[in-house]
Amino acid sequence: MNLLDSLTLISYIALNIDLVLQIRRIYKTKSSDDISLTGMAIRYVAIIIILIKFISLESVPLVVGQGLVAVTFTVYFIMAVTYFINRKNT
Repeated sequence: MNLLDSLTLISYIALNIDLVLQIRRIYKTKSSDDISLTGMAIRYVAIIIILIKFISLESVPLVVGQGLVAVTFTVYFIMAVTYFINRKNT
């Protein structure tokens, strides 16, 4: 593994840690009031497009890293939408 591969791995770890911390915050506060769902939707589409691009490149490390980000962001997005809907219903 070269330096760029190592930095890429560290970047994916950092992104996933950030997302896990955001998920934890939403769970603890039971609120997604300060989150832009439109912005999240745009980021989600971008994550999926990049994942598809990496799959087409057949780069296993990039596919795995982006796949993990996609899974973690999916959980984050679902939680944010769930708390947004619950806020509207109360």
